[in-house]
Amino acid sequence: MHTDNIRPPFPLLKFLVLPDLFLAAVLAIGLPKWARVIYLLGFVGLTYRGLQYSTGPDKMQDYAMGSTLGGQLFTAIHLLLLAEPIIQYRHFSDTDDPQKRSFLRRVYWAACIIHSPRGIGWNYEVSHVPPRPAVSHGSFICSRLFRILVFFFFIDAAQTFRRINPLFSLSDAVLETASVTSQGFLLRCPNIIAWMAIPYAGVQLQYHLISVISVALGFSMPSDWPAPYGRWSDAYTVRDFWGRTWHQMLRRYASSIGKFVSQAAGFKRGSFGSSYMQLIMGFCVSGLMHIFGDAMVEWRYLGSSLSFFLAQPVAIVTEDAVIGIFRRADMKLHPLVCRSIGYAWVFAWLNMSFPWYIDWALRAGLGRGDLLPVTPLWSLLNFWKEGKGLDTIFS
Repeated sequence: MHTDNIRPPFPLLKFLVLPDLFLAAVLAIGLPKWARVIYLLGFVGLTYRGLQYSTGPDKMQDYAMGSTLGGQLFTAIHLLLLAEPIIQYRHFSDTDDPQKRSFLRRVYWAACIIHSPRGIGWNYEVSHVPPRPAVSHGSFICSRLFRILVFFFFIDAAQTFRRINPLFSLSDAVLETASVTSQGFLLRCPNIIAWMAIPYAGVQLQYHLISVISVALGFSMPSDWPAPYGRWSDAYTVRDFWGRTWHQMLRRYASSIGKFVSQAAGFKRGSFGSSYMQLIMGFCVSGLMHIFGDAMVEWRYLGSSLSFFLAQPVAIVTEDAVIGIFRRADMKLHPLVCRSIGYAWVFAWLNMSFPWYIDWALRAGLGRGDLLPVTPLWSLLNFWKEGKGLDTIFS
């Protein structure tokens, strides 16, 4: 078992950049299936090696990098075994057959596919993508710069909350029993939001920053950059919370693996069994992707994230059954009442289940570092007599 003080620093080029380039080259060459299987085995070995390193003292960054490596591996599985990109995929701007292009142009084309998990502008675009921006370049850049500022302060607020809340700075001796639920119901929800807000807003900030640079330099159009998450107003069922609002970037490989397993199990396409097998496998894949993050934090935490993701299809099956009962009973409720009940149910379920995802990480020492090097809100609070009076809030 490795510890942070003896693990070497994570080589970004070797385990993050080069694997993508080699994968693009393999897709561009069009190797036969058996050769792609062999290459995938090497990819698995390289991913395993990458988990032996550390990104630094902040274990949350290790978790994020490990999960990224997991996503990279599942993307390779999808593109190498479950799809034929050079044959099946086309971008709206393709005016010729990509197979007839030069090798370097095919590599670039394949690299675009690797880094287009939602397929925006491609013929494999996943479902429930938010509306694509139909604005001028200038309007797009201004609106995204504003969003960058908003999410910057969103992260700053979450970091500040974690700094002033002693739950997120417990000594190692107390960490073994730490929980986001330990401070009572009133702080349970803010604790969960403060934890989840940072990865959520971090993805938003990074995504919008890249979109501004890409559009400003003329590499892409505003319509290529729909929001990375769906609308929160759509999250009035647990199914829609994951399917429409949250799980955007994982849908491509989670869906393809789910369909493959469903067909291999003998379920007829479009059947009840096929639908729920795909649902279960989608969350299994999501959970497996995240356990790469568990392992990179420390191998003894391998699988700690999995129970949270495996619980989600149970909640979805339950809500489907309840909705089915109401429909069969022909009960008529005003849409606003239905949605209000739905939002309350989603809030209650996530409030109950998110601690299964967070508590192990809290006890492992995650959540102590800052994503942003500059924290204006924390600096302002320091003027208030170094947080005098804040301790009573969390007591």
